[in-house]
Amino acid sequence: MSKNKILICSPTAYIKDYCIDEWLINVANFTYKNKGIYLCDNSPNLDFYSKLKDKIALSTEFNCSGLERVNPNNISVKQAIALSHEKCRQFAIQNKFDYMLHLESDLFPPLDIIERLLDAKKRIVGANYFIELGEESKLMIQQVESFGTSHRSSYNLDNADLSFIDGSIKQVFSCGLGCVLIHKSIFKKHPFRYEEGAVVHPDSFFYGDLKQSGEKVFVDTSIHVRHDNQALIRI
Repeated sequence: MSKNKILICSPTAYIKDYCIDEWLINVANFTYKNKGIYLCDNSPNLDFYSKLKDKIALSTEFNCSGLERVNPNNISVKQAIALSHEKCRQFAIQNKFDYMLHLESDLFPPLDIIERLLDAKKRIVGANYFIELGEESKLMIQQVESFGTSHRSSYNLDNADLSFIDGSIKQVFSCGLGCVLIHKSIFKKHPFRYEEGAVVHPDSFFYGDLKQSGEKVFVDTSIHVRHDNQALIRI
């Protein structure tokens, strides 16, 4: 299994400073050995990027393959995020990774997350996690209307439908980009993108493109990932 070279990649920004130390330690301790780690900062200035660079340089545990930056000035926040996603994808392609584990920098999966997602034997498979806060919180799983093929036909799984989370592997429209394993046969073909003015986020364009190409997306409902989304309070 470890013959697969896997890139753990994450867009990040100063807004995630409160949990970045824990994230770095968690990822460094993942049990899968044949892995690289890549971060792309999209903060409005260089302070957080410089801090990350220093942390990585001083760490004896965290072996980082790459650290880059997207300048978010003069573009929308969503466009900056999409460009960060795309930097992750390009790094995975250029460095000949077999899979990318796209893992947001405020999500904390179990240490054997890579092995468990590989066990699903799917070209794209994610784990489930909650988004939003309090009463608005719901699982980041989207199903798709039977008649639709674009992101406009998707809808979030409602908390009333939690019976969906039964421990099996299920097909979905989207499981977000918080914790998802993507095979090179997919990430080489499908860029991350965003169209200005859209009410949805960049991940919806990615999954919409997959849907239109006929690609099937899965989620392993036995894996739940802790989401420390305090950033929503700080915005």
